[in-house]
Amino acid sequence: MKLVNIAVKAATLVLLAVCGAMVIFDSVNWMVTVAVGLIMILSFPLSAILHELGHTLFGAAVKIKAVPDGTVSNYLKQTFLNWWDASSCQIIPKTDKNLRGRIIFTAVGGIAVNAIFIILGIVALCVDAVPTELCALLPASFNLLALNALPFNLVDGKSDGRVILDLIKNSDEAQVMLAVLQAQAQILSGKPISELDENLLFNLPQIREDDASFISLCELRYEYFSAQGDTENAEKWRVRFEELKKEYLN
Repeated sequence: MKLVNIAVKAATLVLLAVCGAMVIFDSVNWMVTVAVGLIMILSFPLSAILHELGHTLFGAAVKIKAVPDGTVSNYLKQTFLNWWDASSCQIIPKTDKNLRGRIIFTAVGGIAVNAIFIILGIVALCVDAVPTELCALLPASFNLLALNALPFNLVDGKSDGRVILDLIKNSDEAQVMLAVLQAQAQILSGKPISELDENLLFNLPQIREDDASFISLCELRYEYFSAQGDTENAEKWRVRFEELKKEYLN
């Protein structure tokens, strides 16, 4: 992943140089050139926001709420501080029907938005009738699309490509993720957690403890036993969840 990340960054810098040179070459107004240069710099956090907006819009179409991890203010802060890397969001399904297909569609949303701006940028560079300045979002969009489309584990979680591939393959990680989201969807629909099918929380493959889905599963198991009044098992899973949260989420 490290070598791929370096290659993506190098290609992004090349695109940034090419787009900047084309804008300078075609512009007859230095103020426009400066403005486009500033837009290119700001386009990195902006593209991340647009990427997450793509998830939000695609998710809304299939009854999945895609929201930034943490508060909106913290998300914006991290986006502008870590503009060079991929961003992440949390998905909350409103129904547990056909979860696999709906999550895949939601995951594609961010990539699709970045792809639109890449196509627009390429057209701006290649077609004389289109203003060259429209290539301003091309480098940042390419950077995010490459990082998110490739199936890798990122610093803040899995890339969209990795999530999609896992769901298509129905990997162990995907099975646990789907079980967690199904349970959450049922709870959000009004079903008491104590009435969840126990197989939904326990008849699952073993996955890495640092996987976000496993951490969420531990929390659900704690809440499930708490609701049933099983204090011994509830305490066991509470301790497990707190340990994992402290180790991997803080």
